[in-house]
Amino acid sequence: MGNVRAQRINLNQHKAQLKNILIEISRQSGYTFIYDENDLKNIKPITISANNKSITSLLDELLVEKSLDYQIKGRSIAIGRKPAIQPIARNVNDNIQKRTITGRVTNENGQALPGINVLLKGSSIGTSTNAQGEFSLTVPESNSLLIISSVGYATAEIPTQGKNEINVVLKAANSNLEEVVVVGFGTQKKENLTGAVSTVSAKRLADRPIANLGQGLQGLVPNLNITSANGKPGTGSQFNIRGTGSINGGTASPLILVDGVQRDPNSIDPSDVENVTVLKDAAAAAIYGGRAAYGVILIQTKNPKSQNPQINYSGEYTVSRPTKMAKYINSIDYIRMHRQANRNGQDGGTTATESFTEQDSILANAYFNDPINNLPVYVDPSNPAKYRYVGNTDWIKEQYPGWAPMQRHNLSLQGGRGATSVITSLGYLQQKGLFKEAGQKYQRLNPSMKVNSEITDWLTLTGNFALTHIDDKETAGVVTGGTSSGWISGDLRPTMPIRHPDGNFSGQGSFTNPFAVAANNGKRKRYSNDLWLTGGVKIKPIEHVSVVADYTWNAYNNFLQSHQIPFKEYGVNGILLGTFPWTNPSSVSETTDNHNYFALNAFATYENTFAEKHYFKAMVGINRESSRYKRLGIFANNLVDPTKPAINLNNDPRPSVTGAENEWALFGTVFRLNYIFDKKYLLEINGRYDGSSRFSADKRYVFTPSVSAGWRISEENFMEGIKDVVNDLKLRGSYGELPNQGFNSDDLYSASNFYPYLPTMPVNNSVGYIFGNQTGVSVGAPGLVSTNFTWEKSATTNFGLDFALLKNRLTGSFDLYERRTRDMLVAGVPLPSVLGTAAPSQNAGTLVTKGWELSVGWNDRIGDDLSYDVMLSLSDNHAKLTKYPLNTTKIFNNWYEGKLDGEIWGFETQDYFQSQEEIDSAPKQTQIWGGSWRPGDIRYADLNNDGKIDFGNNTVGNPGDRKIIGNSTPRYSFGLNMGLNYKNFDFSAFLQGIGKRDTWISNSAFWGFTSEWNVPFVYATDYWTPENRNAYFPRLRFNNGGNSQQQTKYLQNAAYLRVKQLTLGYSLPKRWTEKAKLGRARVYISGQNLLTFTSLFDAFDPEVLNFQDAPQSKSVAFGLQLGF
Repeated sequence: MGNVRAQRINLNQHKAQLKNILIEISRQSGYTFIYDENDLKNIKPITISANNKSITSLLDELLVEKSLDYQIKGRSIAIGRKPAIQPIARNVNDNIQKRTITGRVTNENGQALPGINVLLKGSSIGTSTNAQGEFSLTVPESNSLLIISSVGYATAEIPTQGKNEINVVLKAANSNLEEVVVVGFGTQKKENLTGAVSTVSAKRLADRPIANLGQGLQGLVPNLNITSANGKPGTGSQFNIRGTGSINGGTASPLILVDGVQRDPNSIDPSDVENVTVLKDAAAAAIYGGRAAYGVILIQTKNPKSQNPQINYSGEYTVSRPTKMAKYINSIDYIRMHRQANRNGQDGGTTATESFTEQDSILANAYFNDPINNLPVYVDPSNPAKYRYVGNTDWIKEQYPGWAPMQRHNLSLQGGRGATSVITSLGYLQQKGLFKEAGQKYQRLNPSMKVNSEITDWLTLTGNFALTHIDDKETAGVVTGGTSSGWISGDLRPTMPIRHPDGNFSGQGSFTNPFAVAANNGKRKRYSNDLWLTGGVKIKPIEHVSVVADYTWNAYNNFLQSHQIPFKEYGVNGILLGTFPWTNPSSVSETTDNHNYFALNAFATYENTFAEKHYFKAMVGINRESSRYKRLGIFANNLVDPTKPAINLNNDPRPSVTGAENEWALFGTVFRLNYIFDKKYLLEINGRYDGSSRFSADKRYVFTPSVSAGWRISEENFMEGIKDVVNDLKLRGSYGELPNQGFNSDDLYSASNFYPYLPTMPVNNSVGYIFGNQTGVSVGAPGLVSTNFTWEKSATTNFGLDFALLKNRLTGSFDLYERRTRDMLVAGVPLPSVLGTAAPSQNAGTLVTKGWELSVGWNDRIGDDLSYDVMLSLSDNHAKLTKYPLNTTKIFNNWYEGKLDGEIWGFETQDYFQSQEEIDSAPKQTQIWGGSWRPGDIRYADLNNDGKIDFGNNTVGNPGDRKIIGNSTPRYSFGLNMGLNYKNFDFSAFLQGIGKRDTWISNSAFWGFTSEWNVPFVYATDYWTPENRNAYFPRLRFNNGGNSQQQTKYLQNAAYLRVKQLTLGYSLPKRWTEKAKLGRARVYISGQNLLTFTSLFDAFDPEVLNFQDAPQSKSVAFGLQLGF
């Protein structure tokens, strides 16, 4: 007590809440206050002035005549209600029998919770848990209740009678209806939501070996569709909400905000994320206006908490390899099949320009059976300087022989004394590619800091700093023809070895050897820095009113360099053949991007309840954003030193210099009104007046309102008898129309993307004519723009049902919606070609997307040691173009009125022709392929019975013998999360998939000889011959003849079920962590993409359908989490 009396406090508060005064005392003294929020509710505002007073005398003055008392223990001060009768002063309990209660507080995962308030009900006796979640409290011998509480957790009341040790499991607050959900420009209780909103907590993202946030969110939110182009290190995720929104795909993406500003979600550390909120319908997203027509994703990173300083570390080491790799054919089968296709081509088809010989077959067979005593090459009799290849190389196996490593670390420090709290973290990710020779290495560094300081009871200041640094390197691919993300080529013949017997790389100018390119070519390097600084203020000028404002500045710079180095190719006995053609001449290209972004958000909120039943909340605000993009590109050939990427040292007579500079601005005023009567009837009205620089002054602004309502049936009197069964039941409905400014974030350097209302004049700085002694520059006629060009608009109608049953153990929601997008920007009606320019774009067309989504969860506890939870998400959507002024003939390869998005048109396959007689008597198929049809070729059905198989005129009215045979839209997306906790063990599993999807595959991994240069895979060996009439594939042909037309036989079912994650964790017992001075310690092992169930053709992963792209990876991670 001596220290607390010696400590002096200065206060000057006018009509301040007692809670805020206690916060200020805590800030000055470092003492922690423990109290029950209910005890402070009815205390009137206090005016107090104190100078150099002790804490005890100050508390005596504050609490006098307020029925409150306090007790000091260590660095904690517990405040509670005074006993009803106090015959004697403060030492009244000295003669009462007492006992000491000890215990430990954990969360539902068994992890210790430090800083939890433990208070004896109806008194000022209390304490808080230590770093191990433990507490000790002396209480009266009589039956007493302990109140266990903390922000973010449901308060628990625990009886102490007959107990000396109590272990408490606190449930997270988000397990009940009091959960606060982040919405646009504020927060709302979950029970008060009337729009279609889904949330994901950090718990669902933890313990998974993921490189970016999108991988962690996949399958967790119904109708949040997440895809990735490939599995290359550093490849980000693409996001879509509720399916196709516009025929202009690049403009129909959701708005993604991180801590309130538009930011790339792939660049943040998933460990820093606190929660993710998805606003799906127009009512929920309306507050964001012209960029939210296709939904909003709000990502909230972890906020600082006022608590004892706490250090947390999480780290994992992951090894991965492809989920699915196509298998190349061996050299014997390859030569045999190549020669067979060539013979078949001689009978009315395509033949090889370079065919295999009998000698090739003999020597390849010898090497295949005895590679030790035979060579994979021999001297070409027709060209003694070159080898002919007769080896047996499995290129896929050679390029992807093992497991690639990835490591992820995050170190954070959070806490605060008094009114100021801080959280700072440092995240690091390193991911290496599976093709080791290419030197793929992706690194991401994420330092961040958040500060929150309650200066007074009416003023709070906030600060947010975040930086993403990316370092991405690999060998540069070839310029001509390009190199796929997976470095897999379709023409890697198994007969070609990696190296010649003398050690030189194979290739000889005819083939691209990926190992030769990886070893000899220059590097592709990318460095970027993405800096975000936000300063904010929250003011409470009067009761029930708050004003929040923040200003953000972002600076992004990116540098990309690609270096091409010519290298020599060698033939027989090392003879020099020349220079590899596809990296010649030497060159360097450099691109520098600089972006600057500014955002101001400010809003005021009034919130109050009148006559106990009328809840009212109003918000008005402004949003202003602007961004400037600048790019400089330089390309130079003929480097002075080809091995050095010094772009200034070149002998290029005309190096290329390109550049672009664009900017945009957006200004919006917003409002939101909420009214709730008696916690039963909910109403919300939103509106936004938006202005965008993409439109001319007379079309720049648009007002879009939305309305939503809800009925909490569970609060009605007639539900009182089943309240224990039906804890919450709510019906929701909403309607709103949002504008879409049509900005394509993937096209940052096109003037037409930024200023579509301005006519632009095309410039060509490489005209093929000589003016003086150099080529000239031409400027073309300006394009036409429409004076009626304006916003695209998307109207959404949504009906939903939320429920919580059986003491909140069974929870869920169901939504049914229709989104109607009109005035999409499409090409204009064609004008006469003599005009010399294209017709101006126009606003036209209507696309209707319909769908539904279901989320159901169950959580329960069995005894004291076992708890479990299950969460299922299921959704579906499809889109139809109902109005479209163009393509009136309905050519079905393009959009047409009535088209269902994703349609696949094709022929109906009858069977193979089995004889020439059958071919001669069947409908003629010469219009789809002019070669000679032979037994083993595909026989198509004559659907229109006109005696021939043809394409018609490719229209819906005359498709020839084609029909709709499938649809590529993913349907019935689902995710199943399961969690189990037993004592110190925890287990989680996540299954994800697509219930229905068709796809058509046309590459050589499926069809084999799409040309004489492409190499079949092992699956192609099951082809038609007179001895194998029931084969899967038709007879062998180069270019496949007419057999590879889109058709029913080879349409693929791309539906799948994937075991996305399995995790087993163990938290070390406290007796071990105490010895190591740790608050907690947990180890785990986790697997990602371990199993996949699909009927898709075996060469392909259902999430990456191009075999040449870097594949998705299955991985195993070993993780460690520590708390200090």
